[in-house]
This record gives sequence, structure tokens and C-alpha cells, in this order.
Amino acid sequence: MINQKDYWDKKIKPWSDSSYKRARSLNLIEWLAGFFRGPITGRMEVALKVIGPKATGKIVADFGCGVGDFCFRVLEYQPKKVIGLDISAVAVAEATKRVEEAGIKDKVEFFQADLGKLDELPEFDFAVGLGFIDYLDKGELTHLFEKLRDRLFFFSFPEKKLSVINFLQAIYLKTQKCPGAYKYTRDEMEKIIPKGMNYHFLEKDQMLFITNI
Repeated sequence: MINQKDYWDKKIKPWSDSSYKRARSLNLIEWLAGFFRGPITGRMEVALKVIGPKATGKIVADFGCGVGDFCFRVLEYQPKKVIGLDISAVAVAEATKRVEEAGIKDKVEFFQADLGKLDELPEFDFAVGLGFIDYLDKGELTHLFEKLRDRLFFFSFPEKKLSVINFLQAIYLKTQKCPGAYKYTRDEMEKIIPKGMNYHFLEKDQMLFITNI
């Protein structure tokens, strides 16, 4: 059975091109899916509004960075450094290539990592994850939040509810044989997050996030 790494090694480029409307040829499925991915660019704009002004002179980590789109955008706010982490080696290679072409290796670094299993997190002041915790099961989420006890984070939240977007996404993921995609209720997240850990849900521009910032 395909695992998350293999899935994203195969999917990350067409997914990214479809999501951010880049001019590459796409298969029919990804082309159609692009019409329902407006929230992907929207949640990045929200994250930049929240994190951007706080990022100056700080280290920002992007969990599930893909090919680095958020990492490049947050540079506008002059952080000390940006670190991108992703399970896909293909994503990390593509993001690193973009950094080298832009001549900003001193500002941005990318690493391959399975954050649902990683024993130690890198040093950072803020962690951002957009469309990231959607692919972590309950055990992996519990492990991650244990590691984040004393860290600041801002994650988009895949709320479990009836909606057209959730229905269409479920069909897409099934046709693409995604090995694991998860949605959670707020009550389920309360049971996953370690007791006593500070966090709240933030609704902004009709999107939902979970954060302690």
C-alpha cells in the first residue's frame, strides 16, 4: 500500500500547480480540482496577516511546506530565517531548487521530515501549517502537539462537518488513492491536545484555524 511520502512525491507538483494556478499542463482531475481550491490561497493570506507582522527578526517554520510557497511569501516580513519541512523528498528538492535560483540560501532552508513521528523539532519562534494536520492521524497529532507544548503555532483546521467542499474533497482523495486524510471535530481536537495546553480556534474570512498565538 502506498504511504504518505510516496503519495506526495507523486502528487506535490501537480497539486501545487493546480492550487496556486501555475502555468503548467495539468491532467483533467487536477485541472477540475483547481476550481475548488480557493481556500488554499485564502488560508495563506490569513496566515500572512497573522504571522507576518510578528515574523520580523524571528525564525518561522512551515510544516508541510510543499514546494515552499508560504516560505517565499513570508520573506516579505524580513524574518531572521525560514525553515520548511515536508514529508516529500520531491517537494523539498523542488523548493530547494527555487531557493538556489533566487539566491536566498542564507534565508530559507528546506528539510525532509515526517513531523508526525519526529523526535525533536528544529529551533523556531513560530510554526505554520496550512493543509498540514489534515494528513496526520490521531496518534501522530498527539505526538506533534506534545512536541509543541512550549512552542507557538498556527495551523489551518480541517473541521469535520457536512459541506460541499468536504464532499468534493473526499471524492477527489478517494479517486487519487490518498493513504490518509483526516478531519476532526472541535471536541475531538480537545481530546487530542495535551491537557493544560493553551490554544484556541480562530475563524477568519470563513476559514478555521487552531493556534496559540
